[in-house]
Amino acid sequence: MDEAVKTPAAVSERPDKRRTPPRGDRPVNFRLMPAGFVPPFAAVTAVATVAFTADGNVVAAEEHRGPDLPGGHVQEGEETAEETARREAEEETGIKLGTVHFLRAIESDRYGSAPDELTYMVIMAAVVTEQGPVPSGMTRHIMTPEQFHLAHRGLRKEMLRELVDAAKKLLFP
Repeated sequence: MDEAVKTPAAVSERPDKRRTPPRGDRPVNFRLMPAGFVPPFAAVTAVATVAFTADGNVVAAEEHRGPDLPGGHVQEGEETAEETARREAEEETGIKLGTVHFLRAIESDRYGSAPDELTYMVIMAAVVTEQGPVPSGMTRHIMTPEQFHLAHRGLRKEMLRELVDAAKKLLFP
């Protein structure tokens, strides 16, 4: 049922709030934070959304690791995770989101491991209210959660499965 729609390249208007440093030789660690932990927005560098259609299918963007959650870096001037989630969802897949719910946070030590150097990717959950045209250069996938899990080629598949399952339970009780 994977319905993919593709168009040619889009451009971002504003720079990221915090530039991503070169990876270097040090491995970067990611940790899914406990439910209920909400990081301060000043420490949030990226936001992604588990977006579902009204009938329970996942809306995904095409990335180098296959279909993935629409999301990306917080840009300068953005003041909330919801603002970033809405922009990224529309930029990457052409969708508009209904009510956006905070789901979980993922901690990263990319900038260092001292408490003030830790940053977070916030995961939101929402139901799609409108599917507009797919932005230039992007691909939108609409697939069942299981198809999404099978197609995603990222390294943290179990973490992603946990997030998608939690979002579905939150949005479709």
